[in-house]
Amino acid sequence: MSDKQTLPSGLQLSGLDPVFRENPHPCLDRLRAEDPVHHDTELGRLLLTRFDDGKDVLFNRSLSVDPRKAPPECFHRRAVMGDIPVEKFEPIMLQLDDPDHHRLRSLVNQAFNQRAADEFRPRIREIANEVLDAVSEHDSFDVVRDYAIPFPIIAIAELLGVDSADMDQFKLWSDALILMANPARTAEESAQLATAQKELHGYFTRAAEARRHRRGTDLISALVSAEESGEQLTLREIATTCNLLLVAGNVTTTDLIGHGVLALLNHPDQLAKLRANPKLAQSAVEEMLRYDPPITQRNRVTTQPMSIDGVEIAAGYTISTSIQAAGRDPSHYSDPHRFDIEREDIDHLAFGGGAHYCVGAPLARAEAQIAIPLLFERFPNIRLDPEHPIEHKSSPFFNGLKALRVRIRG
Repeated sequence: MSDKQTLPSGLQLSGLDPVFRENPHPCLDRLRAEDPVHHDTELGRLLLTRFDDGKDVLFNRSLSVDPRKAPPECFHRRAVMGDIPVEKFEPIMLQLDDPDHHRLRSLVNQAFNQRAADEFRPRIREIANEVLDAVSEHDSFDVVRDYAIPFPIIAIAELLGVDSADMDQFKLWSDALILMANPARTAEESAQLATAQKELHGYFTRAAEARRHRRGTDLISALVSAEESGEQLTLREIATTCNLLLVAGNVTTTDLIGHGVLALLNHPDQLAKLRANPKLAQSAVEEMLRYDPPITQRNRVTTQPMSIDGVEIAAGYTISTSIQAAGRDPSHYSDPHRFDIEREDIDHLAFGGGAHYCVGAPLARAEAQIAIPLLFERFPNIRLDPEHPIEHKSSPFFNGLKALRVRIRG
């Protein structure tokens, strides 16, 4: 067994490391086997690589997601807040603990839920077809740039009730928002993030104010109308919720579609199964979420001393669950590195767990279940373009492709 002192740590365990981001699993498999409850001393956190440990942490309501409650040196606080003073930090829903989180989540769930996603499915298919129409005359195209990026941003913006003329600007803003999760962002990137947050907050605040006087059928109108026990969302809460949904409905779905398409192209036997039986789309997407999740890890902060598998953890310490590692845990999955769209042991942690289970999960699932099979339906001869190697984005917490060039004819 290798000396634990030689195990990778810090940014070597993130997508900022070029070796890790292209193939993280040799490193994660080694950690799981040698040190599954790993003290990452470089970043000051505990990294979990086993499914059961990760699930226990994500469902543990005694743990916090609020960075303001963590000490200044805490990894979670530094990753989310940077140098922002506590009094100036405005948390979004996934950064709140109960009772604030419960109140906000209960109201948002009235407007944004499984029923809303199901009702939107016909329009999702129309949008996907419209985006594919634009590339159908080409011999080759980039699945990420030309499909996986524009499709979900058009869908979430239309669901929110955003004018189509604002789509390009919304893409720029939403790209900037993911910098929130980058603890290594530069001063220029921090300024870019602040500008995007300010502009989006103003846009959605004005939209919510307008909907108070004249409701529509869009999601912002539904958020304005949401009420429970006399409670309603404030304009600020509506704006921050829309910001969250914009990111959830854009970046992560883009990454899910990109990796899902790549997995099928790399496993023609599984693609043949999906083509022969389109009803497998649901289980195929769940396998994609397990096999290559869009989010690499999720963080919690201890509010009191605790232990995991005999490892003592002090209060105010970050516990990071590696979603990538949990999805390939051989103690939980049979043949975990095999991509199998008919897999029976299909549960995963890609959407988190417990009270903070991803609010955008119903929409993400609907979009992927429609967009991925449709791509292969429209282009039966689609294949990877050998002239363009696969390369991943450099990001600490998001797992996505820079580009995915394919050929559809010739």
